[in-house]
Amino acid sequence: MRTRAHAARWRNERAATRVLGTGAALAGLLTIAVVPAAGAAPADARGAWQPEPATYGVSAPSTVQVTMDDGVQIAVEVVYPTDPATGARAHGRFPVLLTQNPYGAGRSDPAAAGDFLVQRGYIYLASAVRGTGASGGQVDWFGPRQGRDGAELVDWAADTLPGSNGEVGLDGCSYLGVDQWFTAAAVGAHSALKAITPFCTDSNFYDDLTGNGGIPTPFVAGIAHAEPRGPQDNPATDPQAVTIAQQADGGPRSYDNAYWQTRDVQNLMPSIVANGIPALTEAGWNDLFPGGNLGDYVAAQNAYFHRPLTAPITAHEPTTGRYQAIVGPWTHGENVSGVTLENLRLEWFDTWLKHEPTGMADTRTPLHIFEKTAARWVDTAAWPPSPQSATYYFGAGTLSTNMPDGSGHDALSWAAATMSNALTYTTAPLGRAAVLDGPSDVTVYATSTTPDTELSATLNLLAPDGTVVKQADGILLGSQRALDPSASWYSQDGVLISPSHPFTQTSQQPVVPGRVTRYDIALLPNFTLIPAGDRIQLVLTSQPLASFHFPVAPTPQQLAHLAGGVYTVERGELGASRLNLPLAPPGAFTTSPTNWGPSS
Repeated sequence: MRTRAHAARWRNERAATRVLGTGAALAGLLTIAVVPAAGAAPADARGAWQPEPATYGVSAPSTVQVTMDDGVQIAVEVVYPTDPATGARAHGRFPVLLTQNPYGAGRSDPAAAGDFLVQRGYIYLASAVRGTGASGGQVDWFGPRQGRDGAELVDWAADTLPGSNGEVGLDGCSYLGVDQWFTAAAVGAHSALKAITPFCTDSNFYDDLTGNGGIPTPFVAGIAHAEPRGPQDNPATDPQAVTIAQQADGGPRSYDNAYWQTRDVQNLMPSIVANGIPALTEAGWNDLFPGGNLGDYVAAQNAYFHRPLTAPITAHEPTTGRYQAIVGPWTHGENVSGVTLENLRLEWFDTWLKHEPTGMADTRTPLHIFEKTAARWVDTAAWPPSPQSATYYFGAGTLSTNMPDGSGHDALSWAAATMSNALTYTTAPLGRAAVLDGPSDVTVYATSTTPDTELSATLNLLAPDGTVVKQADGILLGSQRALDPSASWYSQDGVLISPSHPFTQTSQQPVVPGRVTRYDIALLPNFTLIPAGDRIQLVLTSQPLASFHFPVAPTPQQLAHLAGGVYTVERGELGASRLNLPLAPPGAFTTSPTNWGPSS
């Protein structure tokens, strides 16, 4: 993947053969290897560090109030290492770990891992996010104010907290993971903050979770219901309530406006890098937003080396071990409290806060991704790993690498997704195995009877025994079809594989009923071995299938323009609808020497 501006660079740095499809055509794929980063060290250059056993006990939590610059008091729960023989607070000074929790001042992460770290020599703090629990102020949906609160808590933990040695890290999963980015961007240079571990995190709130394909979701409202409100918060009028209301009624925040741009974690990376804060991130292929930390990884590496922020990372480009990402075969928060991931977070904190020679930061392959089906970990630097692509054109229920001759079309209605109201296209069995390694694109040419369209796509693999396994999905509101070529990613030969849409109020354009119109649907990223003999299947619906990764909630205006729509999907002279996939040969990847987490 790359933007058009990076096309020439990709061609010069990568092999220049395009993969054309199934059967014999895939044989050419096996002759091309992914080039490792220039001068790359082995995937694992780790030292002899081993996780220390539990040395300390864990104190009962005590709660204090810390006053922010605007007078608002934030409730903080403090837990200390103790002498296991006496139960008294352990002698000496310790580094401090902070988590910012919207569910109260407890350590109620999807995995409450504080005790594990306290037992190994860390003081653990859990603050209640402004407007929640016992904290004052009003709740907002992340943003700069929460970042400033976090930065002030870091300073307090370093300079005022009894027992602190002056060095601080951030810990947590989900909301408690995402908030770390805002704090790290706000602390400034030469801060006491030394490292962060944003687990179960995403990259771009609007594109990832609060809007899918230009259609708002109920995500923010769902989180709001779970937040215990603080003594000064009014859920009906706080800043977060404004976001919820505007998303529901089609207001400014139902679009990707300036509000969401300040909450796009990728945009924070230049500040985080300038502040010198290393980050180890984690997400799952089955997460709320699958592979949600990949955008963080790309933006952090690019910020560090002063490259375009959201451009793909290609072979031969340098990367740093200061910014690493793990993507496992997990759901949201799964395995975070397991032994492997707890030890990895401990190793990260020991590296940066205790200055132990772990070797963890020395790698030149800082992206650790689980290859589904192959059931193995792979270390790489580039994302996506391969520049190659395959294009499959829609036929009469088929997907083929041959451009269709003549004309053909299929009908689809705007209605709840069922298999009787779905279009299914399937390849012949693959003659050679291949690896699906990155995001994908579905380009649909269609007419509509209404001034808007809703198109959803689901990518599956079909085994010879008939087993169907979902790989990715995506959705697009037709009035938000405007494509940003400069932000979209393309394969080495210019094939669109990751379309980017502005999703702004000014970028929307009505669908002209009866006119053949192009729609580019972005499918989620993937890293999956496709065995020989499997078939690739695309299911096209209007409203998303029940298995869609997160539900959408169209605004009243959107619903009015969608109601009763009938779509004619073209697959011939009037428009060659197609599926564009990134594919690589299995031999391009080697198994990581490190176990980055459970295989299920």
